[in-house]
Amino acid sequence: MSSPASAARNVAFIGHSGTGKTTIVDHLAHHMGVGSRLGSVDNGTSISDFETEELERKHSFRATVIHASHAGRELNLVDCPGYPDFVGEVISALSAVEVAAVVVSAASRVTFSTRTLWKLAGEAGVGRLMIVTRNDAENTDFETLLAEIQEVFGDKCVPVSFPDGNGHDFKAVIDALDPAAAPEAFRPRAQAYYATLVERVAESDEALMTAFLDQGELPRETVLASLPKAIASGAVVPLLTVGAREDRGIEGLMRFLELHLPSPLDFPPRTATKDGQAVAIAPREDGPAILQVWKVVTDMHVGRITYLRVRSGVLRGDAQIYPKGAHKPVKLHGINVARGREGLKHVDAAPPGSLIAITKIEDFVLGTTVGTEAELPQVTPPRFPHPWTALSVRPKSAQDETKLAEGMRRLVVEDPCFHVRREETTHEMLLEGLGDLHLQIMIDRLRHRAKVEVETHLPRIPYKETVQGKAEGHYRHKKQSGGRGQFGEVFLRVMAKPRGSGFEFIDSVVGGSIPRNLIPAVDKGIREGLARGPIAGCEVIDVAVELYDGKYHDVDSDEASFKLAGRRAFFEGFLKARPALLEPIYELEIRVPSRFLGDITSDVNTKRGRIQGMDTDGDIQIIKAHLPLSEVQTYSTQLRSITAGEGSYAMSFVGYETAPPQVQEKVSSAYKHPEEAE
Repeated sequence: MSSPASAARNVAFIGHSGTGKTTIVDHLAHHMGVGSRLGSVDNGTSISDFETEELERKHSFRATVIHASHAGRELNLVDCPGYPDFVGEVISALSAVEVAAVVVSAASRVTFSTRTLWKLAGEAGVGRLMIVTRNDAENTDFETLLAEIQEVFGDKCVPVSFPDGNGHDFKAVIDALDPAAAPEAFRPRAQAYYATLVERVAESDEALMTAFLDQGELPRETVLASLPKAIASGAVVPLLTVGAREDRGIEGLMRFLELHLPSPLDFPPRTATKDGQAVAIAPREDGPAILQVWKVVTDMHVGRITYLRVRSGVLRGDAQIYPKGAHKPVKLHGINVARGREGLKHVDAAPPGSLIAITKIEDFVLGTTVGTEAELPQVTPPRFPHPWTALSVRPKSAQDETKLAEGMRRLVVEDPCFHVRREETTHEMLLEGLGDLHLQIMIDRLRHRAKVEVETHLPRIPYKETVQGKAEGHYRHKKQSGGRGQFGEVFLRVMAKPRGSGFEFIDSVVGGSIPRNLIPAVDKGIREGLARGPIAGCEVIDVAVELYDGKYHDVDSDEASFKLAGRRAFFEGFLKARPALLEPIYELEIRVPSRFLGDITSDVNTKRGRIQGMDTDGDIQIIKAHLPLSEVQTYSTQLRSITAGEGSYAMSFVGYETAPPQVQEKVSSAYKHPEEAE
């Protein structure tokens, strides 16, 4: 792959689930000669959907790269998942390409997901085009859809191809870039679309606008030559039509990608930082090779595969690469391009703009910048959403603890939106993801890759306990069973402290009622009680305990006796000092189409939530509300049910608040404190 950067064409296919992205990529790859046959999602032969979980469910769950050398171009088609749970894959892909092809189904029109993905593409700074599918579905109308697209995304969205009919009347795709070649019946429409395109291209450049105003038109060759820059700047969003299953419009789409898509040279340099200073990285062929890691996967047969975007310089197969922060390079085992199900293909070198894959190197971290020199500038990495759906996990067999840990480690390396952590309060191992489907796919991958079966359940809520008043506690521990006995007696006070102030032990013992060397044992016993409070076995916070009196025995008193007496006296005082259960509160930012606003606010109220504010983004309502964690553990499923998938949310921890009496009673009644069994 020795073509210059000007030959590179990198495009990510994004869109709502079920719009036909994978089918489009299958047909494009077939037309470009990748693979020996046309792939099909339904038949399980798709070139981009070949992971076990994808074959089982017939949906894409990871971004897959298909490289093709065709018509003097080096194309990388990146097929991205449509489910919102896998938006991390989309964000990664957008960081590696120049253009996002937003696929819209004429049957489902502009969805909430379409708006979200459109916005992500804009934030990534890539050019955009739109592809309309399902024009043959019943009750579709291209002009109505076009009006909706232009209303939502602006009149920069201009058809460059369109269907000859709607529904069952759709038989062919008409090219609007060459109106003179259009069938006579469709020529006026093609001319109108082309005239609009000329205006938008002219508006993208001052010199073009001057020429357009002076002459009243622009030569066709000027329009087409200027189109890539206009796409790169965002001034034009070409809209194409395909009937992918019937192969309608696929050749036209392929030609458009090859001839009119911008190359890396059509975009401004990438911003990077070095030693705290901003640095521009341009796609030059001289100088050190600078690459950014945009994807990492573990293949069952090949092992670790790292996907990189060459930002600058030319990378050769015998090069040595410095991972971020390393002073010692690692030697490459060759350079490859990825071709989906067809596997990796070796290449000798990779110029700027290339998307490449390297194998068997564990040192590269997703998002980081690496290269042939140490201390290279770091390209700004993409930002990923924080996971907010969690499951507690453990292996079905205790013998699989190590396998589970290693399997989870590999998945965390691959997916920046998948986290694994141990909850300190409940001592559970938690899997965290962007939704229930995300977590289910991760569990399936553990089963298929790590060969480990797991048990899951909703995590325990990390409640905390405190007091709201002041009370005294007393306990006398006395035990005699022959020989030396046990004795310790403690008098103390339990008091509330301000939220966030922690625990305080106050020693007010005078007169030697408890020897000085035994007072630390009382403190230790109380602190053990803090770890598992008497209401529900949860951590106790923000209390003060004053030890003011006690009794001891010269022979029978020891540390163990006073530790136990201290803990029991603390529990007695705690339960008399108006104990309270504290529940974690989260802020949810919920985004839904305006027609669902009433349903969402009503649901928030039923969940003991409090609306904090509302805002709008076009037709999207943004609701901010504070809700107890116990009410939103399965909110991804609930929101999908309320909105039919037309909504999203994010969560952030706010703090702890006193739980209502009925919640405290329910949690407390389900808990049996170990002290009761003694």
